[in-house]
Amino acid sequence: MAERAVHLGTVQETLLIPLYGRAVENRKPEPALRDPRAEEIVASIDYDFSRFDNQPSLFGSVLRTSLFDHWIADFLTAHPTGTVVEIGTGLNTRFERVDNGRARWFDLDLPDVIDLRQTFFSDAPRRTMVTGSVTDEAWTAAVSQTDGPYFFAAGTCNWSCARAWSASWSSGSPRSMPRV
Repeated sequence: MAERAVHLGTVQETLLIPLYGRAVENRKPEPALRDPRAEEIVASIDYDFSRFDNQPSLFGSVLRTSLFDHWIADFLTAHPTGTVVEIGTGLNTRFERVDNGRARWFDLDLPDVIDLRQTFFSDAPRRTMVTGSVTDEAWTAAVSQTDGPYFFAAGTCNWSCARAWSASWSSGSPRSMPRV
């Protein structure tokens, strides 16, 4: 795969930290998580990832990713046909790591991120990329047409925020999303 230049806004560029963290972690003999797809993506992007080497946020992002993987795997065990919404999906590869073959997935992010994401991922019958901002409720139209319960994995907020959204949507009131 030819290297692709990255053209992202300053905030959106932070998506490269967890991507690189997963790629570095995957190379370890006993990693916290396996993610060969992250390694492939890093290798195909024209970017100086070494600027993230030895940054505490690198391993922190791996731990956070591992926790969300476990929480979503638990959710999918309890709700095999549930819906997972990746808010601020970046170049997340969680679908590849924990999908159960039955759940519905939505990958939400800003236009420049979705443009980059489409280089590496494609929509599929159970997985859809959605362009939009978490602060704009327009994206909820696509998601609310699917059956719950819902699990929100949010790169844009902490676990309590994602849990509050999941509880709100699972209770059948997706339009009254909690403010965080």
